[in-house]
Formats: sequence, C-alpha cells, structure tokens
Amino acid sequence: MVALIVVVAVVFGCRAVISAVRGHDDSPTRQHSSSAVSKADSQRARQVKKRGKSKPPKPDLTKATPLKPLTDQSRASILATAQKTVAASGKPAQQYSYCVSTKGNVGDAKVGQVFENTIFRTLNDPRGWPRAGATFTYSADSSSCDFVIYLSQPSLMTTFSGNCSDEYSCRVGNNVIINVDRWNGATPQMLNAGMSLDRYRTMVINHEVGHRLGHIDNEPSCQASGALAPLMQEQSMDLRGCKPNEWPLDSELWIQ
Repeated sequence: MVALIVVVAVVFGCRAVISAVRGHDDSPTRQHSSSAVSKADSQRARQVKKRGKSKPPKPDLTKATPLKPLTDQSRASILATAQKTVAASGKPAQQYSYCVSTKGNVGDAKVGQVFENTIFRTLNDPRGWPRAGATFTYSADSSSCDFVIYLSQPSLMTTFSGNCSDEYSCRVGNNVIINVDRWNGATPQMLNAGMSLDRYRTMVINHEVGHRLGHIDNEPSCQASGALAPLMQEQSMDLRGCKPNEWPLDSELWIQ
C-alpha cells in the first residue's frame, strides 16, 4: 500500500514538473510571437493610413480637355438650354449668328473644329451671355453672320488693326480675333493664379465677344482683393488682386 502511494506521488510529481517546465518554456515564446505579430500589424496599419493620406496628383492646367464633336442634336440641346436662360433672365432676347475663320498658321482642320465647338458651348452656356439675353448660332455663310471669330497667328494680329497686339487677343468691328498662342497656352499669370487652359479659353471667348456686345475693357475692374475679377477686366495683363473669372458678373449682364 505504501509502495502504491509512493508510485502515484512520483507520477503526479513528474507531471507537475513537466507542466511547469513547458509553461516556463512556452510562455516567453508565445509572448514574443504575439508581440511580433502585433508590431507587424501596427506597421501595416500605419502604411495603409499613410497611403490613404497621400495627395492626389495636381491636374495639369496647361492641357485642354478633349471635347467630343458637336452633333445637330447636341447643338439643339445646348441652344434650348440657353434660350430657357434668356427667358428666365427677363431681358430682351437677342440672337446672334457667328462665322469662324482662321488666319495664318494655326494648325490643322481638327484645331478649327475644336475652336468652333468651344465657341458654341461657351457662348450658349447658361453661366454666360444668355443671362444678358443673348443666344448664338454658328453660320457657314460669311455673308449672313453678325460677326466673325478668327483664330489668328500672332504675327498677323496687327493686320486686323494697329491697336491689336501679337501678344494678346482683340476685337475690331465685327471681327473677334483670338491669338493662337493664347489659345494654346493661356498666360503664365493666369495659370499661376489657378486658371486652367480650358477656363482661359472660355474667358477669352466671352471677353472678346463681350466687346462685340458693347462692353469695353476694364469698365469695372477688381473692386476687392480676393473677389472674382469682372469678365471685361483685362485679366491676362493684370488681375489687380482679384481671382480669375471666365463668366460675366451680374453687373456686366447688359447688351448695347
């Protein structure tokens, strides 16, 4: 009986020792492994968070957005929206037809198509001259249009008038002349102020056609630093503390 008790005690004693040894050996390993996993997870989380905070690339302001060619249907839709804007404005409706031409080396026929498509979209945009009562249609007949919009080689700008410059765009009588250098590259000042080439093209069309509607340069100019510049201010030359703007302000919504 005594021998049996001794054997049982020895067996249980050995099990206790083995269990203690295993617990002593396994515990640091588990703790180390758990710590390593936790550290790795933390690093991955920081990397994901860092990637999530990365800033998207800045848009290239010097590149124009490709435009789909206008169809008869899309022209009708744009014009209908412009006419609704005119009706809502409460101003007398005035419809103008324009022709498009080029002078000198300004690029291929595709350039001319993009030029005319941009003109039509811009002049009939509900943010623009339709708010003053005007709508615009394209005409291929130079004898029947109210004015002609040219895309001109810079060195030929002065052939329209000595008052034109080879650096900027201008308007002479019923001729609205867009300088192709400005069309393709805007001006450094406007780009630096955050105006994209797309917006610059809209601005120069609206500004020069604004002259045809009876407006003059700088009839109002920047009234408060940080405000939107009047459309008819010569923004390409001097923003005068204002933000660049491609649409007529409320104070400019009139036609002579």
